[in-house]
Amino acid sequence: MTKLDQRIEEALEAEDRAMMEQLGEQGILRQFGGLFQGKMAWITVVTVAAGLVLSIIGLYAAWKFATADDTNTMLRWAGIAWFGLSAQMLIKLWSWMRMETNRILREVKRLELQMARLLEKMPSSAQ
Repeated sequence: MTKLDQRIEEALEAEDRAMMEQLGEQGILRQFGGLFQGKMAWITVVTVAAGLVLSIIGLYAAWKFATADDTNTMLRWAGIAWFGLSAQMLIKLWSWMRMETNRILREVKRLELQMARLLEKMPSSAQ
């Protein structure tokens, strides 16, 4: 926690502190679980299933590549392994980007909530 974070936390009231603890930083597993919620949850299910299938295909092709006898067969299996494992990595990158987007949106919503509370506390003539 930085000094700025500490100063912000000290300035918060008890109610705000409780809210901040509830909406605070999430661990990696909780962030990944958050991908399975909301309007795009079905896409996450599809991509996780596709990633699993592509991983199995890539690993099988890598094994077949290692046990192949001739060069042409090795090249075919190497291409399939490369495609399967590369596509699986792209799916993981997409998931990580969605997790980061969700984290940023959560922070923006926290700021909106804090601003709304500040506006409630301001005198009506200042608004």
